[in-house]
Amino acid sequence: MKRGKKRRSPGGPGTTWSLILLVAGITGLIALLLIPEGGRRGGTPAPQPQDTAGKAPVSAAPERAGPASDGGRHAGAKRVAILIDDIGYDPEALRRLLAIEAPLAFSVLPHTPHARSSAEAAHRAGREVLLHLPMEPHGFPDRDPGRGALFSSMTAQEIRRTLLEDLKSVPHARGVNNHMGSKFMEERAPVRVVFGLLRERGLYFVDSLTTEASVARELASEASLRFAQRDRFIDDAEDRSRAAVYLAELLHARDTRGELLLIAHPYPETISALEDAIPRFPAAGIRLVRLSDLVAARQNPPDDRPNRNQTP
Repeated sequence: MKRGKKRRSPGGPGTTWSLILLVAGITGLIALLLIPEGGRRGGTPAPQPQDTAGKAPVSAAPERAGPASDGGRHAGAKRVAILIDDIGYDPEALRRLLAIEAPLAFSVLPHTPHARSSAEAAHRAGREVLLHLPMEPHGFPDRDPGRGALFSSMTAQEIRRTLLEDLKSVPHARGVNNHMGSKFMEERAPVRVVFGLLRERGLYFVDSLTTEASVARELASEASLRFAQRDRFIDDAEDRSRAAVYLAELLHARDTRGELLLIAHPYPETISALEDAIPRFPAAGIRLVRLSDLVAARQNPPDDRPNRNQTP
């Protein structure tokens, strides 16, 4: 009869040693995983932060050329001044414009039926008043600038006399801008006479920029006359919806210039557009400023403002 093999007990010495070795192996593996990579023998040190000062990020989008710079003088909120031309005919239009709580400026045509009363009303409301000075356009007499106009054929004495009469009809004027004048503003001699008188009277001049060949900027500098030129007409007699379209673009930051001098007219559609848009300016980062403040900020600016929407 064959002797059977002895069966090992499950709790014998072999099993115990196997368990010990298994636990030791697991413990060692856990310890190895918990040690920082830089502290492992033969491991690669942890990467240190690199000094990237002055270096553009690799993923940075390429720079794109923007609109003409204003020299960085107006970082932050966009500064906008609005000048309303052709005041003096419609008292109701003026009433609506004065009801807008904003520092709009008003340019009054001389010798119009409501020139004096309009200037007085705007002044009482704390708004700036300008003389909207009629000047000779190309195409005269088919295009008539109206009573009180200056012509390039006038003598210096005639220009001074006419200008003084125009100023007398528009009280409280702090400045002057041209009505029409595409021909007159191209002529150095008569413009020098105008600027000399404005300098004497302490007035500033806004070039409505009705001609690309305007000599106003150069001669204003020559005369040490406070000066600015408009950036845009926001409306048009033939397309009165244009004001609403442009103001919507302005609110949506499609005109990215940091400073703007806008000229508008007292058309009903323009007034409605201004009534709707101006209360929304602050939320859009737009700050309306007094025209005289913008003129002061523009002394000796770079000559880089585009000529847009010229109307002679």
